Amino acid sequence: MRSMWKAVLVGLVLLAAGSVSWGDGIIIPEPTPEMPRPVPLSVKYHHVTVDIKDNVATTKIDQVFLNESGSRLEGTYVFPLPEGAAIGEFAMYIEGERVTGEIMEASKARQIYEDIVRKMRDPALLEYIGRNTFRARVFPIEPNSEKRVQLEYTHTLGFSAGAYDYTYPLNTEKFSPRPLQEASVAVTIESRQPIKSVYCPTHEIDKHI
Repeated sequence: MRSMWKAVLVGLVLLAAGSVSWGDGIIIPEPTPEMPRPVPLSVKYHHVTVDIKDNVATTKIDQVFLNESGSRLEGTYVFPLPEGAAIGEFAMYIEGERVTGEIMEASKARQIYEDIVRKMRDPALLEYIGRNTFRARVFPIEPNSEKRVQLEYTHTLGFSAGAYDYTYPLNTEKFSPRPLQEASVAVTIESRQPIKSVYCPTHEIDKHI
């Protein structure tokens, strides 16, 4: 018989003005004549759902970014991954329709991306930009609009001193121009072995067995 715990970490957090909380995934716009030194787009919301089965965690991220400028932008979505993580899916919304990106080798992705941009089409091509870091080219990002992206990855949890450790570094990037308006993290745990306790050192949690 499998025992299952469901823990909601952070729950639904509405961040007050002046508070500091930064999201992981960011969109970095390309320079334009109007913005020669662009800053990453602000994050409207950052929702995270995690399913842990024994020692394997599948993390799903849903984010909405804000282009508050009057310019059409292209940008790069950047997300740091845990050691050994594998991307399951990347998608973004184009005119309300969910479009899944194609994961491919970096040089091929770059060539295809450049061809698509020249034809004014929307790519979502995921590629490496360094160890444990992925990027997705996003174009176009319409002026005064939102851009929604979703990412899924899977990785094996570390085990030490009789406990498995899952970390989601929601407070590490510190690149968004503003604090998040809304953030939530929900975690479901299933184990073939009895679960003695669930502990979060950074936030209060609600546990439902």
